Amino acid sequence: MEIEQALKSDADDLAYLIDIAGEGMPQYLWSKLADPGQGALALGAQRAAREEGGFSYRNALVCRDRGNVLGMIIAYRLPAPYVVGDLNDYPEIVQPLIQLESKAPGSWYINAVATYEAARGQGVARMLMLEAQEKGRLAGCSLASLIVASGNKSARHLYKQLGYEDVASEPIIEYPGCPYGGDWLLMTKQLEG
Repeated sequence: MEIEQALKSDADDLAYLIDIAGEGMPQYLWSKLADPGQGALALGAQRAAREEGGFSYRNALVCRDRGNVLGMIIAYRLPAPYVVGDLNDYPEIVQPLIQLESKAPGSWYINAVATYEAARGQGVARMLMLEAQEKGRLAGCSLASLIVASGNKSARHLYKQLGYEDVASEPIIEYPGCPYGGDWLLMTKQLEG
């Protein structure tokens, strides 16, 4: 297994995996934005292939085994200051996430990490997290941040093992297919210089 920078050609994998990481929210939002006849995941792949924006292959690392993508992570520096603006400009289900992101300005934000089901339990997510944290440290960030559903016990367990701590929460606004109720949790970790 090797961790490497994602390629534009990984866009289909990135869209599929970010939907897993986002608890189905990405596919729900893409379905609202897709052109008639365009599938939600096809729109997600189109977005992943962009050169700019947080959800871009340029911000993604993938774990490969013999050329096959096993998992991915998307991480980048949040703006500082983080200007929220009018929350009503965002879809309602995203508003709690925006509020939490704004509490960690300038941090190295782990936007999404996910592995294909067949690759789970092999340490892929841990490897991706460690590599992303190192990228953040090298980029001069002293803090890493992420947001996770309070009900996602396996992800929270991994993050706690890696030294992340809960710092803030906002209620989840449920959407069709939402697997968890409860809260979104902002977790942070100091990155060593």
